Amino acid sequence: MNKKSKKTRVDTIVFAPTNGVGLGHLTRTLAIARRVKKLDPSKKIVFFTTCPAIHLVEREGFIAHYFPSLEICNKSKTRQWDYTLSQRLSRILHIYKPSMFIFDGAHPYNGILTSISPFKKIMKCIWIKKNQYTNISQLRKTFIKEKEKHFHYIITPNEVGNYNEIHENSYMTNFPIIYLDQSEALSKDTVRKLWQVPDDYKVVYIQLGAGKINDIQAILNNILYALKKFENIFIVLGESIIGQKLNIIDENVLILRDYPNSRFFNAFDLAISAVGYNTYHELLYFGVPTIFIPNENTSLDNQVARAMNAKKAEAALVLRDPKEDDIIESIKIALNNEINAQMRRNAKKLIEKNGADELAQLIFYLGNN
Repeated sequence: MNKKSKKTRVDTIVFAPTNGVGLGHLTRTLAIARRVKKLDPSKKIVFFTTCPAIHLVEREGFIAHYFPSLEICNKSKTRQWDYTLSQRLSRILHIYKPSMFIFDGAHPYNGILTSISPFKKIMKCIWIKKNQYTNISQLRKTFIKEKEKHFHYIITPNEVGNYNEIHENSYMTNFPIIYLDQSEALSKDTVRKLWQVPDDYKVVYIQLGAGKINDIQAILNNILYALKKFENIFIVLGESIIGQKLNIIDENVLILRDYPNSRFFNAFDLAISAVGYNTYHELLYFGVPTIFIPNENTSLDNQVARAMNAKKAEAALVLRDPKEDDIIESIKIALNNEINAQMRRNAKKLIEKNGADELAQLIFYLGNN
């Protein structure tokens, strides 16, 4: 007599990163998800995201569901957008019946909170929340604390040189979360051959972010002008794969519209970069000497404090509201062989391990307790 086979439930985790313009939240959750899958290949990984780059999720072999961000939709119809978001996410949670829901964003929308509420007895809810706020009101702080109550656990990604107070049911990783491990990056020689860089040239990488960093075009023009003052410089300009194309017409500038750009970092002699969480820690992790130009117009990400931590460790230079002469002088300092080598050594010392591995293990622990 044949026994009926018992259908087993596949353990599922739903990741819900927000992103409209940049890729920061998506990158962080992808870094975690790919390591969770490595620890337990039987787990089903599902993404529900407002980031349009869902092909990056599918490339990792995960299921991807896209919902347009409020920035793309009509901001005057927030309630309708929130309601539709709630309907879509509720349907996904009903279909996959996940054991864990992991949100990564500045704050969870009401539609997310409404949809996860009925599942909280059977589904662990986690908020991965950076703690680099600056100049926010007490009312805003209270608002954020109220949102935290909707989650079982709060996890704060580590920031180099920054220490946060940890409360009940909250955790902090010991190391920053980084997408690629060092072993996954291309070698310096491989990249230089790929791009046909002359042997005596220095490779300089520029990445000013996908969002608004003061007047990005003016700053970019000043940087390019400054670099032209130096001989034997190969310029690589990082361009967001979901952002608008940069208005650069220069046959001597390589436009890098790829993901993740960190796989090329071993080839860079210098970077001139904005100070978003992911790019900042990737540059330090791969030991790239960097001139940081922080975006000072955001209350939810203290890029100045982040940049100054690297400067204090003598791992980077920092420019605020840079003028042409400031940029030229900083490039001259950073390309000095002795200073360049010291910055590279100091940067690598700041991040000994990838916190994504640590967080993947923490997720397993929380899922079993």
